[in-house]
Amino acid sequence: MRYAMALTLLLGAGCFPRASVPEPERERAARELEGQRLVTKVAVFVGPFFEDRAKLLVSDQPFQELDLVETVSGDVIAPPRAERVLPPGTPLLLRRVEFPDAWLIANRVVTTPRYKPWVYFTLEGEQRPLVLVLPTTVTSAAEVRLEIERVAGTSDPSAALRALPDAERAAIGRKELVEGMSPEAIEMAWGFPAKKKIDRPTGVEEWTWPGGRRRASLRDGKLERWRAR
Repeated sequence: MRYAMALTLLLGAGCFPRASVPEPERERAARELEGQRLVTKVAVFVGPFFEDRAKLLVSDQPFQELDLVETVSGDVIAPPRAERVLPPGTPLLLRRVEFPDAWLIANRVVTTPRYKPWVYFTLEGEQRPLVLVLPTTVTSAAEVRLEIERVAGTSDPSAALRALPDAERAAIGRKELVEGMSPEAIEMAWGFPAKKKIDRPTGVEEWTWPGGRRRASLRDGKLERWRAR
């Protein structure tokens, strides 16, 4: 019923902001990024792509934190629950970077983030493409690359993951934290924070993730406390 209501509200929407990427930068992004074989740098959630059952949503953030689709009245439509977690080091093929234009927006499923750029990945053994949704603030190929590199890159973290204690590896596989984690392990589990506040004399660090709902405190390079709302 929630999605039916959202569909009604969104059908007439024509005033949502969309990414403004000049055509040369779109071409550069396609030329430099498409066809790359990457691996996940951090654990990522995978689940239904809103009402588009032909695709899967991929994100380093918990799905309940995502603010990707709104009704015309500004109410956030959360995606369905994530179904699984891909661990760091999972191979992906970057198939396409898709920037919204009038034709694409009209042909995308209404209750999806149709005004935002999408990056399509192929995962071995999965017929549906995985879609990483980029913010509308990207304006260049370099910014697109930076957004992708929050999730996937060319350096394989599998060896570093295997070197961690069993309890930490298991927590990363659930995208959870455990006391005593190193900074590298924390990033593998929760993704890269938006902000790090470091007090070098005391050895204390305060990390905050996008949206401010998740926070962690470290002392001398080890996780002490964390909070997820």
